[in-house]
Amino acid sequence: MSFSNICLSEPFTFLNHINPHYLFYSIIIGTFASLFGLVWILKTYTYFEKQKVTRGSLPKFPFGNFREIIKENTSLHTFLWKYYNKFKRKNLRFGGLFLLVRPVIVAVDPSAASNGTSLFPKECKLKPQEAAALLNHDVSNCFIKSFNSSVKAAIPETLLKSDAATVLKDYLLESTCLLFGFQAPQLVEEINELLEENFATSLKFYLRLCFPVLQKFQSPPKPHKRLLELMEARKKNDSEANDLIEAFTLLLNGSDYTVDDIAEEVFNAFLDTLSYSCSSLLFCFYELAINSETQQELIGEIRRFNQKNEALTCENLGRMEFLNATIKETFRKYPPVSTIIQQSKDLDWNPDKNGLILQSTLGIHRDPQFYTKPEAFEPDRFMDSIPVNEDTYLPFGVGAGSQLRMRLVSLQMALVLVGVFSHLKVGLRDGGAPFKYNSKLLYLSPSEGPHLEFSRI
Repeated sequence: MSFSNICLSEPFTFLNHINPHYLFYSIIIGTFASLFGLVWILKTYTYFEKQKVTRGSLPKFPFGNFREIIKENTSLHTFLWKYYNKFKRKNLRFGGLFLLVRPVIVAVDPSAASNGTSLFPKECKLKPQEAAALLNHDVSNCFIKSFNSSVKAAIPETLLKSDAATVLKDYLLESTCLLFGFQAPQLVEEINELLEENFATSLKFYLRLCFPVLQKFQSPPKPHKRLLELMEARKKNDSEANDLIEAFTLLLNGSDYTVDDIAEEVFNAFLDTLSYSCSSLLFCFYELAINSETQQELIGEIRRFNQKNEALTCENLGRMEFLNATIKETFRKYPPVSTIIQQSKDLDWNPDKNGLILQSTLGIHRDPQFYTKPEAFEPDRFMDSIPVNEDTYLPFGVGAGSQLRMRLVSLQMALVLVGVFSHLKVGLRDGGAPFKYNSKLLYLSPSEGPHLEFSRI
């Protein structure tokens, strides 16, 4: 009598054809594999207890503490801000969470942001002095002139008729292309694909963070063919232009960087500038709409500048103190890089010497220890001559690339704000519904544009 006839009823007669020894061994192996997996999971999720590190809530397999993030029920921005505050209240320098099955450190100490290799924002290959020299006065003033002639007048008129988020996205694409030297109409579809690939927080993104070995199977993003063609054509024709592609090309000459290195830096800076400019302007317009006195003060400064009939240059923009303070306060309350993700170095305070460090810039910027009344929108806090503390003001992350992006986005924001508030004022339509942060993007952005309403002054 066969094994299956003794143990199984008639409906399972197909098992008569299975070797009973194989079935028995398969059940044994499956049982041991399940037990081994259970022990491994329990051992993994007790990592922080063994290291005597305070961790967040109880992790649940397979998502760890990130279930709501991966399922996009909440955003990474507010999630890490919550844990920053939780660990801060316990007077901790850091705490632990589990990303799937990988332990990660949530740093509370602001100085931790300079102690690792940045994964987001992407590490800049340029030296600080090289990045600082790219956006010089000639490049800035040439861009301002082009912006004034082709974009400035169109934005206010279009804002009166269409949704602000759509208008800003379209015009900032054109503006950013002018700044870098691209031809916008030819690149729209490809740029949108690159934006989606660069900033999406998909399950694939978290898997690569959890299992670094998977990054080896990821083909590195190749600089766009059009950029290489443009750089080659300029070199061949010995043509020059005062834009950022030209500045990057000049940096390439006589340096150790390859063409691919420079092209990658150009595209990273381009995509970041376009994305951060759009989201920061939406946040800025929203805050000005609900803070009418601040808006009136900004409009007054712009009106006084216009009455002088001075040319709009990089130098004159720098003298508009309240305008620049408004931009800095926007970055403070709504840092585009709300989360810094780093591969840690060999730090004494970090139990996982090669682990991940997550730092909530949003938490630091909304911390009352560093900023009085952090939830208030007060540009006056940046009107003083006291220099900004670089440890507690990190709107674009850390490294050489952060300063370049701050200058690029600040310039675009300044031009748009001057252009808009020379003619319009902003309010909220129907009281304005509160917005949520977009859970699908790495950088801080509203899930949908706030209900802004523009009217003539």
